[in-house]
Amino acid sequence: MLGNILFLLFPEKIQAQGNRLLPTSDFAYEYIVRLQRRGHLLDLNPTALPYRRGDIWNAISQIDTTQLNRSERHWISLLRRKLEPTEISDNHGRIGYSFMLGTDVINSDRIDTVRPEGNTVNFYWHGSVAGAYLEAGPAVAELSLFHSRYYDRDPDGLDSALRLRARSEHSYTGWHQRWFSAYVGRWDLHWSTPEDVSTIVSDNARSRDQILLRIGGDRASITAVLSELDSAIDGRYYTGRAADDSVKSGSIRRFHAAHRWDYRPSRKFMISFMESAIYSGPSSSISLKYLNPVNPFTFVVDNAPKNDDNNGLLAGLIWAQFKRLTLQGQFMIDDIRLQANTGPETITFALTGSAVYALPRADLKLTWETVTSRAYNAPQIEGQYIHLNRGIATQFSDYVHTSLSLEFYMDQQAPGLRFGPKLDLLFQGERDMRQPFPANSESIRNLLDGNVARTIRSSMKFTYQPMHWWWIAADGGYNFNRDQGDRFIGIIHAGIMLTLDKSIKLWDW
Repeated sequence: MLGNILFLLFPEKIQAQGNRLLPTSDFAYEYIVRLQRRGHLLDLNPTALPYRRGDIWNAISQIDTTQLNRSERHWISLLRRKLEPTEISDNHGRIGYSFMLGTDVINSDRIDTVRPEGNTVNFYWHGSVAGAYLEAGPAVAELSLFHSRYYDRDPDGLDSALRLRARSEHSYTGWHQRWFSAYVGRWDLHWSTPEDVSTIVSDNARSRDQILLRIGGDRASITAVLSELDSAIDGRYYTGRAADDSVKSGSIRRFHAAHRWDYRPSRKFMISFMESAIYSGPSSSISLKYLNPVNPFTFVVDNAPKNDDNNGLLAGLIWAQFKRLTLQGQFMIDDIRLQANTGPETITFALTGSAVYALPRADLKLTWETVTSRAYNAPQIEGQYIHLNRGIATQFSDYVHTSLSLEFYMDQQAPGLRFGPKLDLLFQGERDMRQPFPANSESIRNLLDGNVARTIRSSMKFTYQPMHWWWIAADGGYNFNRDQGDRFIGIIHAGIMLTLDKSIKLWDW
């Protein structure tokens, strides 16, 4: 019966299309972005993650490996072994199971080498304690329970897991065809190139329950996402709950909505317009005007009927590639505010970007981030741009951060070996997006307010992944901080991942 319905709706061959989402934390993105910097896999949108596994496989299949060097062939080999689909017949679907185990060892409470917190050596174990999936034709469903010791040790975020330190980080159902996608569930979004900062939606915050709609193709598309955040109570703090607090009344429900319009006239150039809003209220719920992908809520959200408070953001994104040089930049405007005590208008903004020059066996990369002191904050606490106390875009505000790195790929000597130096320069002001929003009468600098902490970090990074199912990486360096003292910060990552796919018969014709 199900097969007949699918055949009537989509008369072409009904096959598993690889519509599972590849988590943004997966190692595969490291190799995808290396290939994209060299002009490959550009059928994939470089700034809209996650990708569907089938789309990655189709893009890989178009590459002529005879024209690649040894490093590029190794990257392709790792991706093929990880993503190669199971052969299935027209009346079969696919079911599978995956298992992942890893650890982060760092002499800091915070997993951030540039902004360490504390001096304790921590072993943060993590892994998928269960991961199963089922896909058939355009439909897909995936269940994943993720365990991490960092859930209750994170110095910034709220504890997001009670039993066995596990929560559902990547569980959803979805439907994808060429011109339309709809996904419902919990997974991470990242609207920037891998490892770069996004001004609107990033995978920094814990994943949240959401609805995503996408209409369009490779040249032009519109995406809308609507998600539920944790609630605020009494205008003072967050509950960690997604609805009304069962202990204290008066919780204010919070929802996050984001749109992006992508136009890509060529494979080497893309421009995007993005908008985002957090709306809240005691009776707030899923709102169709925010989910509607062709409703520019930035301009019409305050029109009647209006029954929610909101905090909106506007942003633009440009991605371009010129032979070996890849550029990406974003500019977000949070607000234009007239300061009564100073007179001039102050623009609350975030500016981020990167420039990468790809050599045959090395990458030279420059990144920059500037976030003003009031960015992602709001006069009402429920409008702050955070979820479970972690930033939906950036984790911090009131800072300037730039970095320069050089990565060498040594696959001719040892397949899977990468290393290189990196230099970070961070200026961090005292303001934070979680603090009460400053009144106009307060004397607050728009950028780098108060006592500015300066950190210079010189480090060396190392990665070794000869096989697709295991890897080890390390990052060690010295932080020079004039206020907090100089210290060595090092982190080691290691992990394994095993996957089992099986073709099963789901229906009879």
